[in-house]
This record gives sequence, structure tokens and C-alpha cells, in this order.
Amino acid sequence: MFSSAVVLQLLAVCCSVLLFHPLSEADEAEQFFEREIRPLLAEKCVGCHGAKKQSGGLRLDSREAILRGGDSGPAAVSGDAAGSLLVQAVSYAGDLQMPPEQPLGVPQREALTQWVRLGLPWPARTGMLQSVGPDAAAAHWAFQPVADPPVPQTDTTLVRTPVDAFIMQGLQRQGLQMSPEADRRTLIRRAYFTMTGLPPAAAEVEAFVADPHPQAYEQLVERLLHSPEYGQHWARHWLDIARYSDTKGYVYGREERFWVHAWNYRDWVVSALNADMPYDRFLLLQIAADQVPDRTDEDLAAMGFLTLGRRFLGVRRDIIDDQIDVVCRGTMALTVGCARCHDHKYDPIPTADYYSLYGVFDSSREFLAELPTGGASADGAGAEFQRAYQERAAAGEKLRQERRATTAARVRDRVEDYLRAQLDPGRYPEAGFDQIIAATDLLPSFVHRWRDYLRLAEQRGDALFVVWHAYRNLTPQQYAERSAAVLRELRDGGRLTNARLSAAFTEPPANFDDVITGYARLFRAVDTEWQSALQRAAQAGTAAPQGLPDADAEALRLVLYGPGQPCFVPDEPISSTEYDFDSGVCNELWKAQVELDRLILNAPSQPRFAVVLRDRAQPVEPRIFVRGNPAQQGADVPRQFPGLLSGAERRPFTKGSGRLELAERIIDRTNPLTARVMVNRVWAWHFGRGLASSVGDFGLRAERPSHPELLDWLTTRFIESGWSLRSLHRMILLSATFRQSSAELSAEQQQRAMAVDPGNVLLWRMNLHRLSFEELRDSLLSVSGGLERAVGGRPQDLFQPPYPRRRTLYGLVDRQFLPGTLRMFDFANPDLHIPQRSETTVPQQALFLMNHPLVLEQVRLLARRAGEAGELEQQVRLLFREVLQREPTAAELSEAVGLLGAEVPEQPEQRPTAGDWSYGYGAVDESAGRVMGFQPLPHFTGTAWQGGAVHPDGQLGWVQLTAQGGHPGNDRQHAAVRRWTAPRKLRLTLKLQLVHEPEVGDGIRAFVVSSRQGLLQAQKLHHQRASGELQGVVVEAGETLDFVVDIGEQLNSDQYLWRVELLEEGAGESATAWHSELDFPIPPNPALTPLEQLAQVLVCSNEFLFVD
Repeated sequence: MFSSAVVLQLLAVCCSVLLFHPLSEADEAEQFFEREIRPLLAEKCVGCHGAKKQSGGLRLDSREAILRGGDSGPAAVSGDAAGSLLVQAVSYAGDLQMPPEQPLGVPQREALTQWVRLGLPWPARTGMLQSVGPDAAAAHWAFQPVADPPVPQTDTTLVRTPVDAFIMQGLQRQGLQMSPEADRRTLIRRAYFTMTGLPPAAAEVEAFVADPHPQAYEQLVERLLHSPEYGQHWARHWLDIARYSDTKGYVYGREERFWVHAWNYRDWVVSALNADMPYDRFLLLQIAADQVPDRTDEDLAAMGFLTLGRRFLGVRRDIIDDQIDVVCRGTMALTVGCARCHDHKYDPIPTADYYSLYGVFDSSREFLAELPTGGASADGAGAEFQRAYQERAAAGEKLRQERRATTAARVRDRVEDYLRAQLDPGRYPEAGFDQIIAATDLLPSFVHRWRDYLRLAEQRGDALFVVWHAYRNLTPQQYAERSAAVLRELRDGGRLTNARLSAAFTEPPANFDDVITGYARLFRAVDTEWQSALQRAAQAGTAAPQGLPDADAEALRLVLYGPGQPCFVPDEPISSTEYDFDSGVCNELWKAQVELDRLILNAPSQPRFAVVLRDRAQPVEPRIFVRGNPAQQGADVPRQFPGLLSGAERRPFTKGSGRLELAERIIDRTNPLTARVMVNRVWAWHFGRGLASSVGDFGLRAERPSHPELLDWLTTRFIESGWSLRSLHRMILLSATFRQSSAELSAEQQQRAMAVDPGNVLLWRMNLHRLSFEELRDSLLSVSGGLERAVGGRPQDLFQPPYPRRRTLYGLVDRQFLPGTLRMFDFANPDLHIPQRSETTVPQQALFLMNHPLVLEQVRLLARRAGEAGELEQQVRLLFREVLQREPTAAELSEAVGLLGAEVPEQPEQRPTAGDWSYGYGAVDESAGRVMGFQPLPHFTGTAWQGGAVHPDGQLGWVQLTAQGGHPGNDRQHAAVRRWTAPRKLRLTLKLQLVHEPEVGDGIRAFVVSSRQGLLQAQKLHHQRASGELQGVVVEAGETLDFVVDIGEQLNSDQYLWRVELLEEGAGESATAWHSELDFPIPPNPALTPLEQLAQVLVCSNEFLFVD
């Protein structure tokens, strides 16, 4: 066995993954201020107690002002919450009550109290606070034009690039200096991980360390910038922003939950980054590729940025909200979505601006577009797919057009009902996933179309509906008095210009019901004329007419048949029109769409598709939803860019939906946000923190950058370079700031730096970087030699054996069932825009590294490579070089060789009785007392026999057998069968302990069946335990005893525990005993060998998991 010293050392190293660098108390206090206190003071206090106004002589916009106080004395006493006027005032405990208009919430009061107790921490870089309001917006740093500041003059030898001059200036102001440059091993590892997300090979490290060329580092950076791995790694950063997922989230069962196009978007992002596509074009294509004249067909994949978000059960207003959020936060770090229900609480973004953008996306619809295949469609599988796809797409299109025509005809036939519904349109709810609509029901979407059409008709003075609007606002009592006068005014005023309408209302209506009936009769008459004209043309064999010859009749016909009119079913996919059909037709059309989607998803040729947005033929004129409620619509707003960034030249969009114009305004060089936001994010991805810490929000709550001049200087250079991300990376990576060590200052310098800048905001050293899950997994695969570098294609499930060996970028991201391992390692939530990931420490992270089969598999591969190196010392050296890219120290070498020479524990052996059991499924024929159709379960997970790698299995369902019990299948034809086969003639005692624990459901049925004797026992259990014995059971050689469980009347919570013991009678001490738990197969996962344990120790070490 291993020595206790070695075991303790292993445990310490394996658990070192948990020993991260904690935040200092000062850091935590500063974060508390920024998170809780600064927004509170800015919003609630500084307006009356700031630079422009000092009610009671008090200012609350700086720490010094708070301590100095006003007419009533100091506002706060550091550390003394009870003695501070500020805490007393917000508590409303006495005469002084602030804020006067409404008390703060309990969490806000508690935060202020805690802040005073902490000593009123106030980061030096925060400066004076500004109130939230128009003036604050005008002066807010992020909304100012990007400047081009001069590079500071410095005389230090540490300055390599202008970046360093700005950093050095900030350090010198605080009496600090940069750390020395890191050693070459550290530099190459840092450069590799930040640019590719992979470790360098040991040979590359050795070559770089030994390279005498003065430009060796610069040459390394160029190689990495042009490597294919660069685009793969940096694509993952962007996919976090784009809330990338391969699935739609929870959807109704009628809709396919996997996207057919997501992976093509992912591959497009990789290709665009590797080609150094200008960032402005990168954004332009993702928002409006369908309208960019010089785009390629491949570029249509870029629109996945807008079309792969959550489906929200098909509720369009929520889908549009998600698109607004990803565009505004993703490109400009503006939280426009906060203005959905009310004006933005902090930023100058009114609700009207939100709905201006809402109109842009509501004027666009999703369409499936086939992408170039690069010749793949010419092979057998590709050709077969194309044939099947064209056939199924044509059938689906034919069905859709037929149902459009049928539905439109039904709406026209019921025009009178739809007009009458306008008396109370609120009875017909807005689109919702929970609506079930019969073919005989009025369709709420058409009720709302008629509502909106009539409203617009009134606004534009439409001659067809002057009668409707003249009478609509009369009360029932006014008809007797005013009806005739109203009709006379219409005639005398020359407003009844349509002769057919005039003829329909020769007599004054007695009530509004007469108006509805009159319009309905008029539309029916015109429709009858149109149908007669079509029939005559068909009988004569001539071309169908394009309209009615009478202009007045044609104007009325267009209301019934014209595109965009209230009876028209849009010619759009079912994903955009599902609420335009009754539930039966909706399900029918979704079924056809699902068949097409699954044909694409399952095709061996991996056909390539995009889901794009295209402008609707008639753009939507948006209205404000009052408090976000679509049933309460307010003022009209034009489709236009937010006023915050538009200035005096603000104009409504004029080109279709306005989506292209929106994209052009976002990427306009004069937009102060877009380039600045991306530069800040790139900086944050390299250093762990942005120059502005709030990388996802540049609104008024965003604190001022630590180095505002550097941020603007980099932004200016970024734009001047043609928006080249590669150029931006180069400026950062070649700087001395990026190249400095993380811990090489003298003790005195370190102490001063920690006192002045504990959070390293001023960058007096390099920050450590903990590997993300992608970097961790890819590094494991890389050092084991198992990494496959194939590019692109469909995603693979990362956590189902056999484990894929491609980069983690190509793993399946399922937003509905995101694996717990990804959550545990702070993977980006695919439901949200995530510009910067959280970083948490939980024990499960270490347990994953020590126990997960994927890790153990790679550890064994790594050890196998090391085992071929010869002597133990050479094996140890190879492991250190491959995993840590360095030689072991003398102490490490000695300890590791000692470990490899330790005794290997014996592996547990399977009991000899285990071979008499088999595990399968079948059905009990109760009348015959037999088990019918027994089939072995095909998949063993190591702990369970079941239908496949995923449980429940797609074909065999829930059926499963474990050492302790199991679960029956979905029906009684798939009962769980634990079969024992007699090795010889025996007399047995059967001891049985059966448990069904759940209260829900209706329980299980359990049987003991002999292949020779028939049914030995049968029972039903629901939330019960049952124990018993069967004695004197005689079995012949080869006879089977089946221990069978199937469902009650329905499948619901049917898991069970069943321990079975078979004891041989009359054989004395030589008697054989069989035990269902002890005889269950031992998982094929033997303990690690000493060499494998050493490999695991190294991949669990902080040195592997962190980049210096």
C-alpha cells in the first residue's frame, strides 16, 4: 500500500483545485459599494444632495462630503451605524425621513447600514457621484464621442507600446510600478491559452525558451493569431454573448426542440474570426445579412445571432424582446430591454424607444435557407437527402398554401362576426401558447388584425370605413337623434366617395348593429361577384381575372383578398403564423415542419441550413404596450434608432423593417458605444477584468473606466485598423502590461501595491487566469494525446460514452437540459447574453476531476504514453513535460518515483455466482404463468442495465435494472426482468424484500415466475414494503426464475427496490448462496495504477488549472 506521506500529498494536490485566491476584504468592500451603494446613492440621493443642489447643506456624492455632513452635522460616522444620521433618516424612525417621497426597501436600508459598519468604503477611482437623469446622461463617459488622447510621455524602460505608457501613468500616480516580465515558459503558456484556449506542446515550450531571436515572442503571437485554434477559442467568447444553444428550450410537443441551423452559425463565427473579418461587418451580417448586397450565401448563417434564442413557447413578443436584448446588449452594452414595461429606471431610454426597435423585429420573419454544401450534395448520401428534402418540402408547402387558403376563406365567410367582435376585442386574448382554438372559433389574431386595420383606416381617413367611424362613437341613445344627420353630413361633405358603400347605407342605421350588418352584407355581395367572375373564367378556359372591373367594388374586394389586409393569412412559415390557424391546422402544419426538421437533423450528409430574417412585405407600425401588456396598446411610435444615440438628426427608418438601417447605426464610426464596448470586452477576456468593469452594461450605472484614456486610444486605433480584432489583440499581447509577471515584486513593493490597489485594477501585475471548462477539457484531451482537431459540423454530446475527443466548442449545448457539469464549472447560461462568466468554487469541481469517467479515460491515455518512456524517472519527466510543460523539481521527482514504486492494491473480483444472472425485459402472461419475449437489455452504464446510453431510452423507454432494484418500462410489454438460471438441480429458499416508495402514481406489480413451474408469486405494491420467503423450491438445471416488475395501470413513479437472496438447502457448509446486489456486475472501472494516479494528480493541480 502507499505510504501515509504519499497519500496525504496526493490528497493535498488533488484538492488544490479548490484553493483559489480569495478576494481581499478591501476587494469585497469595494464590490459591495459598486453593487449595492453607488446605484442607490445615484438614484435616490444625489439629485437633492449633489453638485447642483445641496438640500440642508448636505452633499452625498463623495465619502468626504458624507463625513463632513450638512446643517445637521455629519451624515455618517464611520463604523457606527446606530449613531449615523443617514441610517436614522432612511429608517423613518424619527422626524428626519429620507427619501421624503417614498421610503427605501428593506434590502436597501440594510445595505446602507452594512456600508456604514464597514467604514463607508469608497473606491478612489469612483470619484464624485452623479445623479441619474438627463444631465447625468449628457455627461456620462460612455456616451461621449470616442477621443484620441495623446500617448503619455514616460521614460521607463518597461514601456514597450503605447498601451504601457497609459498603464504606467496610472501606476506612477499612485507610486506603483509594473512587475518584471514573466519568464518565457510562463509567456508561451499565457499566450497559447489566451489566444487558442489550449496549452502549448512540451516541445514548443522548450523551443521557445531556447530561441535566441529577439523577436521570438512577437513571432509566437503572429503564429497564434493565424492559427485555426484562435477562431475556435474566441468564437466561444462571442457565443456566450449570442446566448448560443443547439436547442430551443422548452417547446410544445408539436415542435422540434433542436435547431437545424445552430451549428452552422457557430462555424460561421469561427470562420469569420479566423479570416479577421472586420468587426463592423461581423455585426452587420449578423443583424441584416439578408440585405447586405455583397454578402455571400455562406454569410446567411450569421443571422443565427438573431434566430437561435429561446422560443418562449412561440410567444412572439417574448422572442422579439430577446432579439432586442441580444442586439442592444450584445453590440452596445445597452440594457434597452429594461424599458419594455416602463421608461428605463436608470438610463435615458424611454419605453417609446424600446417599441421603436420592437417594430423593426416585428416587421421581420424567420425563413429556412439552404447553405452551400461545397459539393457534398453530389455524393450518394447528399443526393438522397436532396431528393427527400425537395419532396418533403414541396409537400409541406402545398399543405401550407392549402390551409392558408382555407383559413382565409373561413375568415371572409365570417366577416360579420369579426366586425362584431370589435365591440369588445379584449375578449380575445393576445397570442399565447395555452390557447386551444376550434375550427368554429373566431381566431383572435384576426380579431386583432381587424382592430388594427380599422384604427389605421380612421387615421388615414379611408373612404371605405367613413360610415363605420362616423357611427362607432355614438351612444345607443344618440342614434335616434343624430343618425340621420350623421349620414347627411357624410353625403353633403363628399365623404361617401365609394358608390357601393353609399348604396349600402341609403337609410340611417338605427344602431351600430345595423352598421355591422350593412358592412357584412356589402362585403358578401362583393365576394359573390368575385367568385362568379372566377367561375366564369374557369368555365371559359380563360385566365383568371386580376380584379373586379368596377373600381369601387375592387377597393372592397381588396379588403377581403389583398396582401396585408385583415383577411389575409401571411405567406410565412408556421413558426410565424401558428396563431393564424385553429389548433387542428396548427398541429398539422407543425407536424409537416417537424418532419422536415428531423430529416435535416438526421441526414448522414450533414446538410447545411440557416434560419434567416426577412422583411415582411408590409412593415409593422409599432405601438407602445402600456406596462408591457399587448392588450393595452398606447401611442404609435416610428421604427427608429434610440434617441440617446441619435442626436438632432434622428429620423425614422425608411427601408423596409429598418433592420439594415439599425445595423448601420450600430456600426457607425460615430456611435460612441459599439467599438468601445468590444475593445473593453477583449481587454477583459485577456486580463480577467475590463478597463470598465461592467462589460455588459455601459449605462449610467457603469463605473468610470480605470484608464479611460487608454480605452479611447485603443478604440480609436481599433477603428483606424479597419475594425480588425487581430490588430487589437496584437496591440494588447505585445505590451509589457500583458507580459509582466503575476508575482515577482519585492516584498516592500508587493505590500505597498496591495495596500493601494488590492484588486490590481491599475495592473501592477498580471492576473491569474483559471481555466474555463472548455479550456480544462480541451487541455486534458491535448496533454493525453487524444484531442481530435476536426473543424466544424454537428455537435456531439460531451458526457455520453464513448466520449467525443473534439474540442469542447463542438459539444452539444442544450439550454433546456444543460448538463450539471457545465453549470458546475460556470458555463454561460444559454438563455442569456453573458459577456463575462462568473467564477465560483464548489467541491464538485474537484470531485469531477477525481472521479468522472471522461477525466479517468484521459488520465489512462496519458499514463499509457508515459509508460512507454522507459524507466520510472523518464515516465515522471514525461508526465511533467506534457501536463505542466516543465521538468519536475528534485523533490517532485523523488516523491513521484516513490509513488510509482508503491504496491498496487488488488482489484475486487466478481463473485462466481454472478454469471447465473441475466438482465432484460419482457411481458408476463398471467394466464399461462410465463414470461414472454424475454430480451437482454443492451446497455450497461457501469451501475445499471438499460435500453441505451441515455435514460429513458428512445425505444425501450424507462426499463432499467440496478443492483438495488430498477424501473419497469413504459408499458407491460416492457417489464423489468431479473433472470436467474439454475446451474444444476437445487432445492432453494427464496428471501425477497420488495419496496415501492413513491406516494404518487398507482404502484407496481411484481411476479416470481419459473420457466418450468409457472407463477410462484404475484403481488401489487403502492407506497409499501413487502418481505417474505418461498421455501423448498426445487429447480432443475437450466430452469430460470424470473423476478419481474411491471407498471400498475399507468406509468408514474414506478421505481422500486428488490433484494433477492437464493439459499441452497441441505448442502451444509458447502451451500451456495446467490444475492441480487452482491452478484450484480462490478463496473468496468478498475482503480488507477500508480502511474495513472500521478497523471491525475498533475491534471488536478493548480499549476495545470491556472495560467500564470
